[in-house]
Amino acid sequence: MLSRKMFSRKIFEIGSDILHFIIGILLILLGSVFVFHVVTNLDKLFLGQDLAVTVGTILNKIFFVLMILEMAHTVMISYQEHIIKPEPFLLIGLIASVRRILALTLHLVESHPTMEEFNMAMIETAILGGLVLILVIAIVLLRHYGQREKSKGK
Repeated sequence: MLSRKMFSRKIFEIGSDILHFIIGILLILLGSVFVFHVVTNLDKLFLGQDLAVTVGTILNKIFFVLMILEMAHTVMISYQEHIIKPEPFLLIGLIASVRRILALTLHLVESHPTMEEFNMAMIETAILGGLVLILVIAIVLLRHYGQREKSKGK
């Protein structure tokens, strides 16, 4: 017979699995709806806008979908392995940072910013560039450490 502690742990795991499954499905549905929306509105994106602005807008939307997919992947890993791994979160942060850099650049191309707005955008871009560098280093270190641990275990 299961002890009280084991029973409560099992109930918690089942509830957690159900929530992870629902969140994963919702994220995939959200990504699918967003891609459908982008594809059905491509004609509107290409008409009446500069090509650079159109490409920037599409890239921004693609990076948003990539963030959603990476979140769904993270939920799937936690659902399957009952563990939270840091690498998917770093990838989400990396994608979000690159997306913000693209959005800033797109905004600067679309508008005619004042010198103060331009300077603020450059400061934000520099900070985001540093964040991208830090996230890439963290991902590389995690992968290198993970490979070393696998080779030690063999």
